[in-house]
Amino acid sequence: MLQSFLTYINDRSLFESHQKILLAVSGGKDSMLMLDLFFRAGFNFVVAHCNFQLRPLDSDGDEAFVRQYCEEKTIPFFVKRFETKKEAEAKGVSTQMIARDLRYAWFEELRQHLSCDYIATAHHLNDAVETLFLNITKGTGPKGLRSIPAKQGHIIRPLMFAGSGELAHYVALNHIQWREDVSNQTVDYQRNKIRHEVIPVLKEINPSLEETVARNISRFQDLAGIFEERLAVFEADVISKKGESVEIDSLKLKAFTGHALLLEEFLKPYGFNYAQVNDILHAGPGKIFQSAGYVLEAGRASWLLSPQSTRLSEEIVISGQDHEVVFVHGKLQLEQLSRLPEASELKEKEKAFLDVDKLEFPLVLRVWKTGDVFRPFGMKGNKKVSDYLIDHKIDSFDKNKQYVLCDQSGIVWLVGQRIDDRCRISEKTLSVLKVELQ
Repeated sequence: MLQSFLTYINDRSLFESHQKILLAVSGGKDSMLMLDLFFRAGFNFVVAHCNFQLRPLDSDGDEAFVRQYCEEKTIPFFVKRFETKKEAEAKGVSTQMIARDLRYAWFEELRQHLSCDYIATAHHLNDAVETLFLNITKGTGPKGLRSIPAKQGHIIRPLMFAGSGELAHYVALNHIQWREDVSNQTVDYQRNKIRHEVIPVLKEINPSLEETVARNISRFQDLAGIFEERLAVFEADVISKKGESVEIDSLKLKAFTGHALLLEEFLKPYGFNYAQVNDILHAGPGKIFQSAGYVLEAGRASWLLSPQSTRLSEEIVISGQDHEVVFVHGKLQLEQLSRLPEASELKEKEKAFLDVDKLEFPLVLRVWKTGDVFRPFGMKGNKKVSDYLIDHKIDSFDKNKQYVLCDQSGIVWLVGQRIDDRCRISEKTLSVLKVELQ
């Protein structure tokens, strides 16, 4: 077992022999076996133990057991107690979920404090098999098919080469002491249902289930790597940042094979699911989709993804000293010129050239509102912004992200469209404010 352990670490490049590892040790069979292997290999490591105080006597017993082991072998030992049930109730989540979040957050904090290179957990092959079936049962994308990777960021899992039977044999053969977690024998939790009820049935069909699934997980991990490379190409070609927002080119998107899956993976961090993605792909212009924190607006050629907290309520005050303004849908660059612009520059809709002496600072950038009026450059009378947008066939998607730049007297630029005639430059203009939409 020790040689297989060392070979696996080397083959998977989990860590170098001189590096310092933080071992997550609960006191159970698997973590005590991992601790034994690290000790026998002579690696540089410390032990971290979480006491979640979920089983008063057992939890304290686990802590005392691991502490005593480390003291006898002069291994640096660190422990933290958590008010797990209170934390779970406060956040409205299960104790299992909050316990996972608490331990990994503390492990990472401790890793940095102790200058450790990696955190090692005792997940093994059976855990990977269970995770795969659990992910498939609950619904998953390509990343979920990878199950549990042997190395992920600062987390390493050096026991992934062996199944529970092989580990149990090593524990018995080497008389390794450990403590049983009685919750592992129940079927109250989803993972344990897979472990105790589903896996045994599948093993009747294929007695070598673990080895077969391990090979498939290896394939899935390679496929996930290929998919992530394709996703990167997709994002580079289809996605563009617009301030705090993201614009998705829907025409380019649909040219990608498997675009529904690619879009789902991109939108997952923003809280959108596969069902919503299918609706988005078939939505007409003006349709709006929402997740917990974001809004996606469908247009004819693109979709705009924006944070709900800032959508349509943004109002930015701009002083005469500001040179750059970032907003939800883009960015403005401001520059004061002592020259008049070239004729060709005046034709660029993304640029506005305003007479500084005609402006009343501070300026304000905001989304247009019903009732807004301005005097489009070259016109004698005022016009409602809403009528201007209709006349110029601006669709509802683009209307929703139409901004106006105002001074204290009113609109000076319908951003990206037309300046107000009041602020036009002339041969008498001494100073020009150039505002460029990016």
